[in-house]
Amino acid sequence: MTEIDTNPKVDDPQLGAKVGQAMDRKVLWEAAELIVSTQFGSRSMLQRKLRIGWELTGRMMDALEVLGVVGPEQGSQAREVKIKLVEDLEPVFETLYGDGGTDFTALLHTDREAPPAIPAQPTDLPDDEDEDVDGEPAPEHSRPIEGTVYTPEEWKLREDPEGDRPWINPQLRTKEGRKARYAYLRRQARRRVRKAAARQLTTHGIMPRALRGERRMRSWVIGMEGYKAAADERLALAAVETAKRSARRAQLALLKREQKQAEAAKLQLEAGKQLAVAQSARKSAKRAVAFRAGVTYGPLVLADAAAYGFADVWGFLGALVLNLAGISMLGRDVEVSEEELERLERIEAGAPQQVSVGMTPRMFEQMMRQALTEDLKLTLSALRVDPHAWGFEIHVWLERMTPEKISNGLDTLEACLPGVRTGSVLLQQSAESRNYCVIRVPGSNPWQAVPELPVREPKSVSTADLHKEQIGGDMAGRPLALPMCRTNVNVVGKSRSGKSTILRAILDVLTATEDQIIIGIDLGGAGSGFGGLRHAMHVVATTPAEAREALQWVLDIGKGRPGLFDRLGMGENWVTSRERPGIKVVVDEFPALVRESRKGYYDEDLKRQVSWDLDGMLAEISITCAKSDATEIIAGQGVTKEKIKDNTWVVELPVQVLAACDKDDVIQVLGDGMLAQGWRADRLVPAMGAQINDASVVYVMAGSAYCEPIPYRGCYADPDELLRRGRARAQAGLVDIDPESAKLSRISLRSLMETSARNYAAGGQEQDAVPQLITSIRKVFRAAGNPSGLQLEEIAAGLAQHDADRWDLEAFDGEDTVDQETARAVALKAAIKAVLAPSGKSWTTDSYRRPGEKSTVKGYCLRHLKKITGEDASAS
Repeated sequence: MTEIDTNPKVDDPQLGAKVGQAMDRKVLWEAAELIVSTQFGSRSMLQRKLRIGWELTGRMMDALEVLGVVGPEQGSQAREVKIKLVEDLEPVFETLYGDGGTDFTALLHTDREAPPAIPAQPTDLPDDEDEDVDGEPAPEHSRPIEGTVYTPEEWKLREDPEGDRPWINPQLRTKEGRKARYAYLRRQARRRVRKAAARQLTTHGIMPRALRGERRMRSWVIGMEGYKAAADERLALAAVETAKRSARRAQLALLKREQKQAEAAKLQLEAGKQLAVAQSARKSAKRAVAFRAGVTYGPLVLADAAAYGFADVWGFLGALVLNLAGISMLGRDVEVSEEELERLERIEAGAPQQVSVGMTPRMFEQMMRQALTEDLKLTLSALRVDPHAWGFEIHVWLERMTPEKISNGLDTLEACLPGVRTGSVLLQQSAESRNYCVIRVPGSNPWQAVPELPVREPKSVSTADLHKEQIGGDMAGRPLALPMCRTNVNVVGKSRSGKSTILRAILDVLTATEDQIIIGIDLGGAGSGFGGLRHAMHVVATTPAEAREALQWVLDIGKGRPGLFDRLGMGENWVTSRERPGIKVVVDEFPALVRESRKGYYDEDLKRQVSWDLDGMLAEISITCAKSDATEIIAGQGVTKEKIKDNTWVVELPVQVLAACDKDDVIQVLGDGMLAQGWRADRLVPAMGAQINDASVVYVMAGSAYCEPIPYRGCYADPDELLRRGRARAQAGLVDIDPESAKLSRISLRSLMETSARNYAAGGQEQDAVPQLITSIRKVFRAAGNPSGLQLEEIAAGLAQHDADRWDLEAFDGEDTVDQETARAVALKAAIKAVLAPSGKSWTTDSYRRPGEKSTVKGYCLRHLKKITGEDASAS
């Protein structure tokens, strides 16, 4: 190996323009190594690392450009480094120090000629022979290498990030090499001592490690049951204080004192039970803590006592040092990470291992910050936790990102918060800023601020005040009131989502108005979704025919009223008042209405199945009748194509109320991008058995007043209370249509109300009314003496006597009488199937025996006909 200790100067006249005056070849080589190792061709870096002048760095960069180490100058940017590995600098080294004839070596010269190389001398020469006879030391470049040369593989130097390594290679066993090596090792030792002393003042010092180790031992001794028992006892004591305050309030109450005293007594009983359980758990935890304390601290105490007995004070001090070393080992970094330390500190502070309102905001903030930054990989600009009676509200400001990542990771966030119910964490994208959002983590009773459905007297609400009437509230108690004046509303919620609770809350407001006519349509639940409030509704249609009649009346009024605007001086919209009321069509189970509408009925005049077109009439009302204040409130279990077919107009209504539903429903109503902003009605959990979960919790999209994903819960009222309100409002009198609007339709509101009342009084029998064709066939059987059965041709012949225009042979095509009878039989069979299809019934052929005959024949039996008509079939 060639010794790197020569020091000729670079002085090339042909490169004077670039390089300038002579340079130290060693410094040039060090600069090449530094640039390649860092892959950063910067002049300022060379000036800082090599401690040289700015002008010299410029000349060195020009020289390294000629050597092919860096590229040309790029203004203020660092130069490109062309050589990627330090090992690839060997050609540059040979150029600087070798004897080859490269271009750069040919341009180099020194102020004196370099003497010829001296061959290496034997290793047994005395040390003083490295000086000449005059006593002057020989130049470094002319002296031979002494001793054994160790390769880097045989002796690797310690890492040297601080730059303590000398210029003379300490791997060479020369006199200068040994001196440089010893000086290098001394500098390294002094630096290690200084680092060790400075480290004691940081978290990695012996005492901080010992403290962490002691906390870890103490945490293990106390254990999770100890901390949990202490936290449970604190919560139980808080419950006892709450029960005491409730008892004091009950004693001072003026209204419902007995009820409040009973509730206070119940709270005191539950708090006493909770306190007894907590104290019992604490006693059990004390025994476990005592056992672990003996296992942990017992050997240490015995060892210290034995050392004191053998060597007095010095032995005791030595044992203490050993104890300190052992405890510091428990607190070393590789065993206890920062996350583990934070967790232990939270446990030591008494934080329960589940999220509850009893946690301090600081504890919860640490838990939430760790979950967002480490588990969801978010960059936070700021975070603030606000405790409330219902839970925690976390305000999050993100750094150059949107809350979409939080929305997609809500399940992961719940997993990082032990004790949080699945699907309960809610996200709200703020309308103030795109990077600002609010996360809500509810407690065990987050909706305690939502009141019961307010009591409203009959005719105490006007249409102008509908947007002020509360039908629900959020967790903080802020009211929910929908804008319903000349506005259509769509309510979506799967089964058991509390959709009926929201619908009844809306109906409670509408039926208390003094200037609204309420038309209800429920083809899937026979009006059960309206509850006791149906008594305060003008019409409740439960059959397709009745619904079509009512919708046709609404269409006639809604499309005819614009012609009255100028005559009544109303301007561009119908001005609703007690004398000129508006009309509200409330539809429950809209998918069922769509199915019934598509089934249709058999039109005997057209001789084919005809659709009821109920959904089409509702679509026409929503488009054309809003100005006339004839609007709709649609409620259904979904808005996908499988449920509502092509009725996409529903998702375009101005007010959308989303209860617990599927993700496809949310996307269909609000769009795909709204999920990332926190509109996660798909995460709401419907009621299951006795568990209410998120029943009647909704998201509302209604203009600027409701444009943020804030969850609300509908106000609840007992069914008996709703029945009382409905009957009271019916007794106070229902609103009548104004005379001007009544003339716009051939159908009268009075006839619709009478039909609805008659159907309700009949217990829903009108819904299962016998079709006219079946009634005519029953007359044919009676005329024939009620035989056990009749052939299809016999029934057709009997029908021709009652309705010759429809069933006479002349009404059917055929070459002869036989073809006409066959065509009539086929038509009758199809007609029977069509008229029975809407009710889900059927009349198939069966075997029967004619009078006086032993054999049986196939035909239509009387006993089956009686079942269809509702007669007693036992006598047949």
